[in-house]
Amino acid sequence: MAAHSNNFPWMSYYGNYKFFEQRMQEHSKVSSCEQLDAGLYRVRLTSGKILKVFICECYSFGTAEYIESCEKYGDLDVVVISSNWCGYTLELKRDCMVAKVGVFDVRGFMVALNKKEYWAYLSSYEVDRFEEYGWL
Repeated sequence: MAAHSNNFPWMSYYGNYKFFEQRMQEHSKVSSCEQLDAGLYRVRLTSGKILKVFICECYSFGTAEYIESCEKYGDLDVVVISSNWCGYTLELKRDCMVAKVGVFDVRGFMVALNKKEYWAYLSSYEVDRFEEYGWL
């Protein structure tokens, strides 16, 4: 369900991604960040790895929204939920981790970029829930 837009790709309410772009410019592990389409970026890491990143504001980003995003943009390396009032399901996070796809909020993505296996980064809340559900 979109936060402010009924249209795919659940773009930023303000129609820009300046906050994300600024965070990428400031990150020590990012060498470049290029917008490819509305909400779609190519993020080149200092290691040389290139990540295809989809950024959206979807109230509850789950499996259906992920599939629709991949149908629109192809395989993704990362999904970033760019709004404090939006989120993603833990089931999607778990399933994407198996496929080596990261699902994060902006803060989580900033931390994950410092890890070799960025897709496997879990916040402390997620660790607690994953343990509670027997997923760890």
